Amino acid sequence: MIFTSFASGSSGNCTFFASGSTKLLIDCGISAKRIGDCLRALGLSLSDLDAVLLTHEHSDHIKGLKRLMSAYDIPVYASEGTLSALFQATRDEYFRYAGGALMHPVSADSEFRIKDAEVCPFRVYHDSASPLGFRIEARDSGASALTPSSFRTVCVATDTGYFDDYIRDHLLYSDAALIEANHDRAMLAGGKYPLYLKRRIMSRTGHLCNNQTGKLISEIMSPRLKHVLLGHLSRENNTPGLALETVQKEIKLALGDDMLKKIDISVAPQDGMSALVEL
Repeated sequence: MIFTSFASGSSGNCTFFASGSTKLLIDCGISAKRIGDCLRALGLSLSDLDAVLLTHEHSDHIKGLKRLMSAYDIPVYASEGTLSALFQATRDEYFRYAGGALMHPVSADSEFRIKDAEVCPFRVYHDSASPLGFRIEARDSGASALTPSSFRTVCVATDTGYFDDYIRDHLLYSDAALIEANHDRAMLAGGKYPLYLKRRIMSRTGHLCNNQTGKLISEIMSPRLKHVLLGHLSRENNTPGLALETVQKEIKLALGDDMLKKIDISVAPQDGMSALVEL
């Protein structure tokens, strides 16, 4: 099983998951051409994709969606609210008519299967129609028995203004996760954004700051969790170094140095592929 980010930030988000027989994108907020280039670097192509899991309808998550659907017949799975909002977000009639056959509504906490991957959507808290995070589980191809340890789980949780026990519980016992660390509080507060936008980002339907992300990771730490990608960093209100440092400080404060040493934390780049996580 492999897991990587093709891009993660305010200008575009796209995460890739592959198990034994399933190839999925979580969001496609970059062009189909860029997605194709990333897939070729992995020895794959756009025609290998089985589906797009869409978190919500904002432009930095859907830029390549129409091309993937119309040219490659790739289905999209999202909440009914998100699918209904695609036309309003794009003003493109494709999402009202021609693309309908490829649009599959899913509901939070109702699992569904795509080939050998079991997908569980869960609610997140963002100012969009009906946003979701995703937990994806598939069997380890090297395992010989259907035991709990023969399965690997990855999660994607971005675009949420806060986390609660509900989100934490959906991230627990994952092997790898991409979690947003959108902004540094001080940089955002003292930055050039207008007040209304600062309030939106800091609100309970905005984005997680670095400190919140560190606390969330501390609460989902387990012997299984080995890899975390920090994603959706703001260009204006964060830096990769600051995000990583703050998250590590929060984990160290909550759990100590020994636990921090047991997990690989890295930052997903804004405009390129992250390190490849192999499970």
